[in-house]
Parts: sequence; C-alpha cells; structure tokens
Amino acid sequence: MVYRAVCFDIDGTLYPAKVMNRRLLALGLRHPVFVMKYNRMRRSYRELQGGFEDDPSLKDASLRVREATILQKNYGVCRDKDIGVVEDRLEKWIYEPMKRLYANTKPYDGVAQTFQSLKEKGVLIGVFSDFPLFDKLGSMGLSKYVDFAASSEDVGFLKPSVHCFEHLLYNMDLKPCEVLYVGDSYSKDVAGAHNAGIDAVLVNAKGGADRYPLACGVFSTWADFDGWLSGRMEDV
Repeated sequence: MVYRAVCFDIDGTLYPAKVMNRRLLALGLRHPVFVMKYNRMRRSYRELQGGFEDDPSLKDASLRVREATILQKNYGVCRDKDIGVVEDRLEKWIYEPMKRLYANTKPYDGVAQTFQSLKEKGVLIGVFSDFPLFDKLGSMGLSKYVDFAASSEDVGFLKPSVHCFEHLLYNMDLKPCEVLYVGDSYSKDVAGAHNAGIDAVLVNAKGGADRYPLACGVFSTWADFDGWLSGRMEDV
C-alpha cells in the first residue's frame, strides 16, 4: 500500500533512547523521591486514563492537572496542599530541567534523509510523542519536514489511547488507511495505532516479527526500515 502520510513517535524512534535515559538519570538525582513517584505515576497513568472521562474532576482537565492529581491522590505528593503546588513541582523539577536536556538531541543516522525523501515524494509527515515536544525536532534538524506535530499534552492521554492517533488523523485530515505509523514500542505505538485502524511498523526492535503480530513490519535498525519504506513509497 502507498500511504499519504507517515507519522512517527520521537523518543527511541528518531533518536537513541539510551542517550536521553542517561541524562534523565542525572536529573533524577536532584529530587529522587519525587522523580521516583513521577515515573510510577506515568506508568499507572496508562491504566487509569480509561476512567478519566467518567471522573468529573478529570474529564476536561489538562495532562498536567491529571498527572498532578494522580501524584497527589495515589502517591501522597503534597496531599494536604493545593493541587497547584504539585503542578508547580512538576514544572520546576521535571519539565523545565527536561527541556534543557533535549537541546542537543542527535537523530539516528539516516533519519533526516528519510524525512527529506518523503517530502520530495509529496508524503505528509506527522509526529506524536508521549512527552512534550520541546524543540526536539528543531534540535535534530527535522522540523522543516514535519507537517504536523503534537504530544500527549495536546490531548491529555498517553499512547496507546486511540485519542492520540485520532488527534493526528483529525488535524492532518486523513483516514486511518492513508497513514503509516512508526514507533519503537509494540504496546504503545503499534498496538495503539492498530486499535485506531492505522498500519504500524516497529523500529529498533529486538527479536523477530513473530513476536509482534500486529506490526506490518519489524526492523532492528533504521537503515532496514528506510530500505523497506523506500520500496513501499516508490509509486507515490
């Protein structure tokens, strides 16, 4: 199939996650207890988000308010203080320092060439990340190729929620069958895209294709994926 658009996850897909993980580890040493609870909260967020729309206090809340609420109610962070205090700590202890860590992000070899080739073929490029976009795309030299970029902060949900993928489709005016999604997580990227009716491939994967039955393609390196994609898009 020839696709009108190819959409990408960012972290671990366009650049090596292990590089940023080392930087984030250093960040965690400044406020270790809070960062530990933040990491637990992010994992539980995916399990809890299915009930947000049934909770009057969270139904129309932003991602940051939802994160702060879970931290306070489920992990005892500033339990006796206003929720704004938790939000403030999230901003000052997590997201502001995190933003600085992405100032010099380097993509995998070949990523820029893939993006350029897609644009030359007239293929739309979208991006969706579970974490704030910051200036990751600009730092990697990719922003000039991207037609639409969004993150979970725009929708209040984390992948694999279909809300994330529907946000891409709506804003890019595309049907699910017109899109290929590319990510490095089977449970978040591939399964989430599949549930939204979107074809998805897995890059930087460990193990063979038999481990990932919902994926349309499984690639251990970016170069392997790029070769496959070039063949699929040659008729655009």
